[in-house]
Amino acid sequence: MTKINTEWALFAIIVMTSMLITATTLAGPVLAVKKSGSSVKAIHKTSKKTTTTAAHNHLRGVKLLSAHTIPSKITVGNRFSIGVTVFNNSSATITFVNGTCTSSPSPLSITFNRNAMIESQASAAATPCKAQQVTLKPGEHSQIKSPNLSSIIYAAAAPGITNATMIFKYGVETATSKSSISDATSRTYGFDIQQSAGPLSTTTTSTTTTSEPSPLKIPVPLN
Repeated sequence: MTKINTEWALFAIIVMTSMLITATTLAGPVLAVKKSGSSVKAIHKTSKKTTTTAAHNHLRGVKLLSAHTIPSKITVGNRFSIGVTVFNNSSATITFVNGTCTSSPSPLSITFNRNAMIESQASAAATPCKAQQVTLKPGEHSQIKSPNLSSIIYAAAAPGITNATMIFKYGVETATSKSSISDATSRTYGFDIQQSAGPLSTTTTSTTTTSEPSPLKIPVPLN
């Protein structure tokens, strides 16, 4: 009887051990699936963050592009102007006056750090002029020049690299208001003023040839 009980005890131990091994084997894939799902979720979050950062770094707004001097080559003593392209890279419509009338201020003002001067001169009697307004929708662009009035002159005074600080003022149209909101953007543009060529100096070298007679020989009398 004792032998039979011992055999049943061993059989029970073997069965329990087998059940534990089976349970462990089945639990392995479940844990692996959960872990894999967590990894996929983490990758999705990283991709979303990267996309958001790229959109945040995309520059938007009103830009001053393709700045250039008129004429392209400037020497000391020249009068010149600066042209620029206004590009509306914002999501709103902007407006500004074209600056061709003395009664309305130019939307583009420029100051120089060195080598150039802003001069004012007396202009002829102002003719009747109605300021024209330029409207730029998102994605549109327009060229503008300064100075655009005969009473203002930019003059090159000295040679060297010159920085022009441009400030462009405009209005932003809004859907909730009939009047536009004033705004501005700025940019610094560098250009070179060259030394003017002076008059050519011609040096003439004259060569003078002198011819002197040989000394006169006086004959000596013989005794």
